This record gives sequence, structure tokens and C-alpha cells, in this order.
Amino acid sequence: MNEREYRMKQQLDRRMRDESNNSASDLHRNIKRNIPSRLMPGNVGDINRVIWPFWFTFTAPELVPNQTSTGVFSVSQEAAFIAMAFTKVVFKKVGGVYTAIDPSQEDMSGEANGLKFQLRDAQSTRVFSQTVVPLDCFGDPRFPSVFQTPLMFLPNSTVECVYSNSDPTATYVPWITMFGYRVRLENAEQILSLIEG
Repeated sequence: MNEREYRMKQQLDRRMRDESNNSASDLHRNIKRNIPSRLMPGNVGDINRVIWPFWFTFTAPELVPNQTSTGVFSVSQEAAFIAMAFTKVVFKKVGGVYTAIDPSQEDMSGEANGLKFQLRDAQSTRVFSQTVVPLDCFGDPRFPSVFQTPLMFLPNSTVECVYSNSDPTATYVPWITMFGYRVRLENAEQILSLIEG
């Protein structure tokens, strides 16, 4: 911290001490007056402008060989969800024992052969890939797969992940978690008019 930044911090500290913070509205007014907008906390202010990080995990079905099943999560009514990225964990069931598949393995043991998925919005029936895709290609826990364009799901939406297991012998249990932000929306009907597809 250079001398100029130090003086600015001292001034801000002095102003914050001198101003009353007896209520939530006092605190919000003082924060807004003294902190640049780019540094404002996302969970302070008008209820319709609040944003916070969040994640949803799809339910995890047990996929026996040559089976298709659907995992779901529901966005609660308090706020919309903007999905930015996702990760996965896949368990392989062998003799009643579940073992996590490590995707960083150099040999084939780090792959869930035959396990594919496709994401879709249950309400609008939007599908986010034209075909089912191998789960091995996406969602490494250390390197989340980032969506090219964030996906927005309105409150009370249900999101589905359709899994298919074409492996003739392996049983899998996949867990996919979507990461993003919850946002409260005002005038949501105006946003709906912008959605195409």
C-alpha cells in the first residue's frame, strides 16, 4: 500500500467512525457514500438488486448398464439462477462398493466409459447441446467447465440432466454441480421478452 492509498484509507476510516451506523439503512447509506460501486458487497441494498454466489447439484441416479435416467434440481422462488460453470464427480459401483473415478489418471481408469449426458430446461424444453455428450469431456473438479454463455433459469424452474450409460458392464452414479449466481429480478416479464429459441 503506497502513501496515497494509506491516506485515503485513513480518511475513510475516520468518516465511517464519525457517521452513525445505528440501523441497517444508516449502514447502507454510509457504505454507498464511502465505497466505490465496484467494491459494494452484492448482498447489501435493494432486495431486487441483490446478487450472491450459489450452486445447485443435480440428483444422482444410479445408472446400471444400458440405462437412461434423469437428474434434476429446482430453482427456488426467492431468486433466479445464472449458471456459469459446472463440475462433476462420478462414482463407479463394483461389487456393492462405490469408488470415485479420478479424471486425472493417465490410464483408462480415470474414465467413465459410455456415460453421457444432456442438459435441458424442463419448463421451456430448451436443450443445451444438440446431442448427448460424453461426461468424461467436461466438468473436471479441478478445472470446471465454463459455459460459453451464462444460462439463466427463472425462479421455480426445474433443470434436468439426462444421463445415459451405454457401458455393458459398469454401474455409475454421477453428481453434477452447477455454479453461478442467484439474482433477484424486478420486471422479470421484460426480460422474458428478450429470450429466443
